[in-house]
Amino acid sequence: MQKLLFHTTNPDELGAYFFGEQLVDFPKYLTFLMNFLDKNNEQVQFLQAFVHVESKEEETDEVLTVETVFYNGDKTKIIRIWGAKDIQSDVALLVTKEFINPDTKQTEEEYIVIEHDEEFYHEEKPEK
Repeated sequence: MQKLLFHTTNPDELGAYFFGEQLVDFPKYLTFLMNFLDKNNEQVQFLQAFVHVESKEEETDEVLTVETVFYNGDKTKIIRIWGAKDIQSDVALLVTKEFINPDTKQTEEEYIVIEHDEEFYHEEKPEK
């Protein structure tokens, strides 16, 4: 079962919900997203963001899922930053950054940023 908590295509609403009002309790995702935006804000265009909670029908464990989507500067790639966190244990299960072809909607590159609370990312150059 999936319950939508937030969706926007407005960058001001994204900033308010994620950072201003701090309604997303997923610090590792937000830290990566903030670092990404700090380094790439001029080179990306925000498309949309989703936040929802998922649970299997017979399980009480819930997973918080967050997704933010951008175009790169020349709109030749979609950049999707996606993450899932176990709400009960507060463990970041997975955070990925994907580069998607906007025509085929196929993932061309995918990077695991965080897996089971272990961080794999380092300083990055701005996206092209």
